[in-house]
Amino acid sequence: MKTGFLIILTIVLFSCSNDDLNTVTALEGKWVEVNTKTDTLTFGKIGEQDAMILGRGREMRNGVSSPKYGSGPYEYEILTKKISLRWYLSSNSAFNEFFFNQTGGMLIVEKFYDTNIQGTLLIFEKL
Repeated sequence: MKTGFLIILTIVLFSCSNDDLNTVTALEGKWVEVNTKTDTLTFGKIGEQDAMILGRGREMRNGVSSPKYGSGPYEYEILTKKISLRWYLSSNSAFNEFFFNQTGGMLIVEKFYDTNIQGTLLIFEKL
């Protein structure tokens, strides 16, 4: 039983493409949106899970300083020219896909945290 598990684990690990591993490694760290310099994306891990944290600053809501809507951790998967995201703080467990392209130290990402402005592209640079 234990040997079978190890064989399956080995097959799964070796079946991962190097491109996927390189993309995730290249994303790690902090990225800042180039126009406003206020929104940040931080790629890393939460436990064993690859995660992205969106930092958007704070706003006053009901007299309390709170993180802006959409801030916080996201589970993600990189697809061809897309990123599939699930916000950990949402009651919706579905993943949604958005345009995503990485070129060197630049990311182009469809604005995923403001559903009123679909199709807007944001440019982030790595810090």
